Amino acid sequence: MRNAQILLTSLLFFLSACSPAAVENIILAPSVTPTNESSVTPQPSPAPTQGTPDSLEVGAPALTDAPSEAIPAQLCSPLAEHNIETLVEIVSSPYAPPPEGKDDRHHGVDFAYYNHNGRASVDGEGVQSILAGRVAAAISDRLPYGNMVIIETPPELIPENLREILNLPAGISLYHLYAHLSETPLVIPGQTIECGDLLGYAGMTGYNIPVPHLHLETRLGPANTFFDGMVFYDTQATATEQGNYVRWRTGGEFQHFDPMLLFTDTP
Repeated sequence: MRNAQILLTSLLFFLSACSPAAVENIILAPSVTPTNESSVTPQPSPAPTQGTPDSLEVGAPALTDAPSEAIPAQLCSPLAEHNIETLVEIVSSPYAPPPEGKDDRHHGVDFAYYNHNGRASVDGEGVQSILAGRVAAAISDRLPYGNMVIIETPPELIPENLREILNLPAGISLYHLYAHLSETPLVIPGQTIECGDLLGYAGMTGYNIPVPHLHLETRLGPANTFFDGMVFYDTQATATEQGNYVRWRTGGEFQHFDPMLLFTDTP
């Protein structure tokens, strides 16, 4: 009993010695309730956005390459070993237009020579497209053109100065024909062609060709035309082949002009 009284007296003495301010500064830590670890679901970090650089905000438009600058339309020489400036020196038969609807005289221009710049003749020289475009015909060993190619060039692929000269109406393209190639054409119908692409080699196939030369024709006609055959002076020609020849040469749908106009008016 006496021990209990001594303990009680000591406790009262301790409490009376503490000031109210000291009591107020005592902060009890909150009680922590143990957590069952099996019931906690981990929260994964957000997955990175695929294809988005770290420097871009989520939802920002993806970066794209800048559009490539359009290549200006070009005009090339039809012969690989002669530049445009020297073409006038090797014209062996100039453009000689016939009366409208007639098939005689000369619808284009011929290039041939003897001993020009160290070369004996045009035979075997590379024939290349004068403009970009698409192959409208590639015909092998048929009269009168022999092995020949026709390329269609739409207005947007023609150099601006030539576009102004030709003054093409809507729906009209420029067509250029390469005849008397020595071998089967190196291109096929529908193929896309760039300026300077090789079409074949100069030769002397076709009707009544005395010397190797390149025959070049230029005409304006309806866009997106293809010729699956073209023949004249041949009793074995089909109606389609003959019809295509008449359509190209004398029907008036394809208007021919002097090919040298393209080369002499080039700056």
